[in-house]
Formats: sequence, C-alpha cells, structure tokens
Amino acid sequence: MPSTVLQEAAGRAGLGGETGLSGSLGGLSPRERDASHRFRRPEDRLDYHASHALFRLLAARRLGLRPADAAGLAVRRICGSCGAADHGKPAIEGVALSMSRSHGTVMAAAGPAGTSLGADIERVPGKMFAGFDEFVLAPEEREAPDGPGLPSPQLSNAGRIRWWVAKEAVLKAAGVGLAVPPSSVRLVPAGIGGTSGPAGPAGPFLAECAGNTAVHGLLVTPVPAPEGYAAAVAASECLPLRAVSLAEIFATKV
Repeated sequence: MPSTVLQEAAGRAGLGGETGLSGSLGGLSPRERDASHRFRRPEDRLDYHASHALFRLLAARRLGLRPADAAGLAVRRICGSCGAADHGKPAIEGVALSMSRSHGTVMAAAGPAGTSLGADIERVPGKMFAGFDEFVLAPEEREAPDGPGLPSPQLSNAGRIRWWVAKEAVLKAAGVGLAVPPSSVRLVPAGIGGTSGPAGPAGPFLAECAGNTAVHGLLVTPVPAPEGYAAAVAASECLPLRAVSLAEIFATKV
C-alpha cells in the first residue's frame, strides 16, 4: 500500500503522533531511528517508517493486541548466515513476519510462528540493469523458443520484475538474502495451479536450489500489487493468503 495512505489512516485512528509514523505508531527503536537517518529524501524516510509501522501493526493483529500496542512490540534481528543479533531479518516473538518497501509503496506479511516467511514488492523500472537476466534467472528460465540460453524477446520488464520479487521473497523466507544468487534458484510450478509465461511467474511455484536446504522446497506465490508494481509472498508451507485492509487492522480489538 502507498506509504502516505498508511500515514493518513494512522492519523485518522489517532495513532500517528505529532511526528507521524515515526512517532507513537511507528515506535522505532534507537537503532531503527539511526538507520532512517541514512535516507536523505523525506519520501524514503517515510517508506522506512511506514514499512516498520505496518510490520508492527500486522504483528499486533496476529497476536490479538490492539493497534495502540504495536509500538511497544520488541523487534529483534537474527542473521541467517552468521547468527549475529545486530543485523539480519527482523522478527517479533510469536509470529512470522516479513516486510518490503519500494518507491512510495510498502508491504508486510504475517503468518504462524515458526513459518519461514518472505514478502517482496518492487516498482517496475523503465530500464533494467545490464546483466539482469543472468543475475536473476536460472538458465532454464532464460530459454527462448528459438534456442536455449537466449533471453526471451517476449519477456517484458514487468515480467522480469515478477521473477525478481518471487526470487527475493524466497531468499527472504530462507533468511539468506542475496548471499545466495537468485539465478541459482529455479522456480517450477508447484502442481497446484501454477503456470509461467511471457509475463513472468504466475504461481504458486516451488523453489529448487541444489545444495541449499533453507531455500529448496519453499513455496512462492505472486500476489496483487498496485499498478506498476509486482509483489510475491514465499513460505515454508502452503498458507492461505488473504489481503487485510487498513480498516481491519485499525479496528482490531483485544
């Protein structure tokens, strides 16, 4: 959802505080506040605050708490590679969570505790960076009808971003990030209605990654996103997916 929409909804609910999402609703930790100062543009800082606020709000809803309790939830980080607690994927006790932000839009997902969960949203750019297909797509995913190993002329930038968010969601769920090259992950139809085509993955997909048990076997599903964006959610099991409106979140009662 747009960051500004979340900010306005928080204000109407009386949870924004004088400083907006960085105030009583966001409840940013000192470390998060320091991190937000890295962004020079106010829009980028708003995205950061909004994604962390939505992250806490979804956690509070999943835990049966009020929206006003979201700011008090303790967020911890654990690095999936080295086990350090000063960086890595953010987490809140009792619920599986993931968040993402991209150019004025934020996304968060919540599920049962103990589930490996990853969410990603990205805006479709006007131009892809050089070497995108080689970095993101597995060799089988780059095959064109007229020969293997050639990028398909039918694959649009929107289709490429759909592959990107699907791979990113998988790597987030595994807790490894881009330490594992996206091209080493192959997405295949999961046998429950999944298809692929010129527009990119249409899901659900099963992730195959030889030699990486954290990634191999995860399920990823593209989900609806605002116009000009693509989004996906990955999990260690087949979970029912349902969009939750801001009205539902702010109406949550204990």
